[in-house]
Amino acid sequence: MQAITPGTAVTGLELARSSTGAVTLAASGFETLISYSNGGIGEFSFCTYYWLNIGTSTHSYKPLSWGHNDQETFTWSAGEGQIVTALGTSTYSTTSTFLACSESGSWALYLQTGKDVPAGVTCVETQLQVGTNPI
Repeated sequence: MQAITPGTAVTGLELARSSTGAVTLAASGFETLISYSNGGIGEFSFCTYYWLNIGTSTHSYKPLSWGHNDQETFTWSAGEGQIVTALGTSTYSTTSTFLACSESGSWALYLQTGKDVPAGVTCVETQLQVGTNPI
């Protein structure tokens, strides 16, 4: 899964799980199996699934986290070659916009549901696209 918004500092970076477990964009993303079943996005690594979950916030940028064998978000729409989309809920509308913010030397990733941005950090809006597997 790769950031695809041209002309931004994050273009070409991939969805990743940092050493501290944070959701980030990095030069090298997943090299393991990704599941898109049941409205989720899960990375299968070392006999464990890490599910991409959307947190709650009063801001329009929603924190993302990796749930260790804990899928809390069932509203992702993604698949080979597709733009990753969070389907609408009672608190936000359908969106495929993410906010990548330079925090502590890495690009922290949020789901963007409006126009708020965290204060004091550099952020760019982007979209994520799932790669395709060559035959």
